[in-house]
Amino acid sequence: MERIKNFLFKNTSIRQTVLKNTFWLAVGTTVSRIIRSVMVIYAARVLGVDTYGIFTYALSFAALFSIFSDIGITSIVTRELVQKTEKESYLATSLVMKIFLVGITVLLVTFLSPFITNIPAVRPLMGIVAVLLACDGLRSFVFSISRSQNRMQFEAVLEIITEFFITGIGLFFLIVAPSAFHFALGYALGSGIGLIIAVVALRKNFKGIFKHFRKELVVSILFSAWPFAVMAIFGVFMTNIDSFIIGFFRPVHDLGLYAAAQKPIAFAYILIDFLATSLFPIMSKLVSDNEENKLGTLLRKSLAISFAFALPVIVTGILVARPLILLVYGKAYLGSVIVFQLLLLTILPMITGVIIANMLFAQNKQQTFVASSGLGAISNIVFDLLLIPSIGIVGSAIATIIARIAMNYPLIRAVRNTYAGSWWHAMKNMFLATLFGVFLIFALILIKSPVIVTAILFNMLYFGLLYFFNEKALSDILTTLL
Repeated sequence: MERIKNFLFKNTSIRQTVLKNTFWLAVGTTVSRIIRSVMVIYAARVLGVDTYGIFTYALSFAALFSIFSDIGITSIVTRELVQKTEKESYLATSLVMKIFLVGITVLLVTFLSPFITNIPAVRPLMGIVAVLLACDGLRSFVFSISRSQNRMQFEAVLEIITEFFITGIGLFFLIVAPSAFHFALGYALGSGIGLIIAVVALRKNFKGIFKHFRKELVVSILFSAWPFAVMAIFGVFMTNIDSFIIGFFRPVHDLGLYAAAQKPIAFAYILIDFLATSLFPIMSKLVSDNEENKLGTLLRKSLAISFAFALPVIVTGILVARPLILLVYGKAYLGSVIVFQLLLLTILPMITGVIIANMLFAQNKQQTFVASSGLGAISNIVFDLLLIPSIGIVGSAIATIIARIAMNYPLIRAVRNTYAGSWWHAMKNMFLATLFGVFLIFALILIKSPVIVTAILFNMLYFGLLYFFNEKALSDILTTLL
């Protein structure tokens, strides 16, 4: 029990801290998503493909404006609270800037977006969705404080509590008055309650905070944040532009199908982001201490461990895609199966890009991932416009794959000469285990093995081979846990 307590609640080494933080964030995300999935599945079935598509379109459309609510301030706060001595001044100044930007964003979404969207049913939702985004953004800012202290367990617990409120209120509205408007209202109310709880829980950090506001720091924060703001603009575009372009060229029905395919992938993306979030404070500390060798080792191990667990998820997901969509959403959503399978292929480039980008940000080299994000966003928009009109939502998925690969080129180029050793070489065992697993899948398909049995046997073979090959990525985790 003492070892479990030390692992879960103390920071004893770099490896243990990364695993502890990732564990807590993964638990928080997994539990909260399981809770929310009850509401999402119920909503998708009750509202139908078209109405559910309208709701997700409203979220994606409003998110295009969310770039104005942060401009990189949240990540700047985490880094500065780790590296700087003027912590209260940076926190106070950043908080004032964040509140001001959130207010501007709410006004833009509420009063401007209804004149831009070409789907009339979306317009009544925009004010509520704006409040939802504001609450989510401010709660993320609060979490930046606990992240700087490597206390991800705090964030995990509060995320689960917030999801209880979102799901409970959302289900209530769906049962009493099922509509996209009331569904959005339930989301917003639950998120608002979560924000209040987070502020109360960390109230000591905010006590008398505004007296530490320093206007001269505003320019410094903006200067540090502008490359990240540009990257955020491109990132938001990559995340939401697909739905916007689909809504322009295709019927609302296609929006619902694409949203259904995106939901499980978005969950995988969040887990990747949480790994990067766990790494970021440690990377910032290593940069501050000039520990270049340790930073390179951390980068390689993080990529190797992430790939080790991502590969079986991708293969298994492709294998069970049809029965999974059928089980979760029903027959009406079977048109999203191939989109889901294609989007699974974006997980590997997503892992590579997010981890390297966070390391560059810790080193204050934002310009590199600005170029990366710009290349990815432009690629995504160009191929969306080329492919969606002709092949629909499948074209959007292909565009996303191309964009994710393209945006990694500047990132890999920036680090490949700085940090000796190739992480790709360290992953040969994983790709070999995956190859053997694919052969097993083909053999089981020939004998008509049930899909679930095939998926289980594939994962048993994959991790068994990694253990047999004495794969270091797996042994590092086992050593830390045991």
